[in-house]
Parts: sequence; structure tokens; C-alpha cells
Amino acid sequence: MNAAMRQDKAAAGAGGCGPSRTSVRFDEILSAAARLARWRMGASVSYRPEAGESPDEVVARVIGSMAALADLPTEAQLLVQPAAIGQDVMQMMRLLAAARSRAMPVTLDLVAPTAMDALLDQLSLLGAHHDRLGLSLSGDRERSLADADRAGAAGVRLRLVHERWADTGGARRQSIEAFERLVMRVAGQVPQVTLACHDPQVVDRCITQLRDAGTAVTLELQPDQPRQGLLWVARHRQVPVRSLLHYGRPGGPSRLGTLARQPRVLWWSALSSGLNALLPA
Repeated sequence: MNAAMRQDKAAAGAGGCGPSRTSVRFDEILSAAARLARWRMGASVSYRPEAGESPDEVVARVIGSMAALADLPTEAQLLVQPAAIGQDVMQMMRLLAAARSRAMPVTLDLVAPTAMDALLDQLSLLGAHHDRLGLSLSGDRERSLADADRAGAAGVRLRLVHERWADTGGARRQSIEAFERLVMRVAGQVPQVTLACHDPQVVDRCITQLRDAGTAVTLELQPDQPRQGLLWVARHRQVPVRSLLHYGRPGGPSRLGTLARQPRVLWWSALSSGLNALLPA
């Protein structure tokens, strides 16, 4: 197959829902973020590296995206995977310096539990290169309570992720209780928390807990999770909203069976039938 035929095949995959789509382009995500801005929603933008990309190439690509993201009507932030850049402190410093020059927030995404200590050890150094640095923690990991203490001491923002889709009522309660314990632990200890959680009732309780302790709250919508209830909570509690957008290598099937392969899905699923919940009454 020659290059022209490959491009035609890729274009056909982009327009439909077939499995031929091999990547999501940055310009498609940029268009999605601009659409979200019309509904007063920000974007958290994450790059998933293509196979074989080196940490240096990944950092160069992310830095190259910053100028366009900085021009969006609403503030965009970067969600960076430390594993994609080899958890190399020099590469992270290089990326953070570029983001700081554009006043663009950066949050470090979840890493494997075995890599967490090394990342926490680097937080103070990395925070010196970016005053709007954030860190993701999972509500479903037992170690996250202690990790939150270390992150709070480093003065970074936190992104708290409710990862687990429980199959039974008991498991669901345990997962929710673990997430809320983490929220309680960080309330009043960090300047800002982003909640990445699919349960509107849990989010509503967490907003109260954080605000009562003087911690600012943002809600982040995930590409493959229900959102209408979350948007209703966001409107009535007047909480800023971001939507997570990925480009590069598509993600695999989620627990809900959604495959993030088409850019229209990436932003339209974030709007869904609940967008009017964000507009004034």
C-alpha cells in the first residue's frame, strides 16, 4: 500500500466508527477544546505517545502544542504521563519550564504504585520549576493517603481520581468510602483539588467537604463516563468544569465499552444531553 492509499484509509477511519483509526490528531483535539469553550468548559489535554516515540520526542511534541492551547478562549491544562517521558526529571523540568513560560497548568498523571515514591521525591524540585504543578492520586489505592500528605507538603495541586467501577454494592461502597477518605485527608491541606469522579452524589459531598475547608474545587469529566448528573451538580454548586481530551494513540475499550477513536466522540460525549445544565437558569 502506498502513502496516498494509507492516508485515504486513515481519513476514512476518521470519518466513521470503524477500527481503522490509528491515532487522534492534535488539531482535532484543538477543535474539540474550542467547542467546549463555547459552553464555558475548559480542557485537560493529554498526549498518548505513539509506539516507538522516545521521551525526547514526546516532550518536544507536547511543548509544540502549547502555543495553540494557550490561545484557546478558556484555559487549557496539560495532563502529562511521567512514564511516557521515562520519569526523567530533566525531561520533566524541560517541559515544565516551557509550560510556565505560558502560565499553563500541568498535572502529572497516575503512575504505577512502584514508581510513586520516586515521583514524590522529585516533587519539590519540579515545583520550583512550575508554580502551577499538580499531581494525580487514585482514591482506590491504599497508599494514596500517605502520598497525599507528601504532596501537600510539597504545595502542589491535586487531581483525585475515582478509578474503580465496582461490580457489587459492597465493593462500590468500599470504593466510595476510600475516595471520600482521600478527599477528607486533603481538604484544607492543598490549595486546589480537581475531582475526576463519575458519581454525582459523591462529587456533591466532596465539594462541600473541600469548600468548607477552604480548598478550591474543579470537576473533570472523563471521556467514557456518564456526565449529565455531574453537569447538573456543577451548575448548582457553581464549580468550574474541564473535560479530559486525549490525542495520539487511542485508548483501549473502557469498562463501559467505549473506544476513544473518533474526535467527535471525544468532545460530544463530554457535552452529551446535559450541556444546558451549565448555562444560566
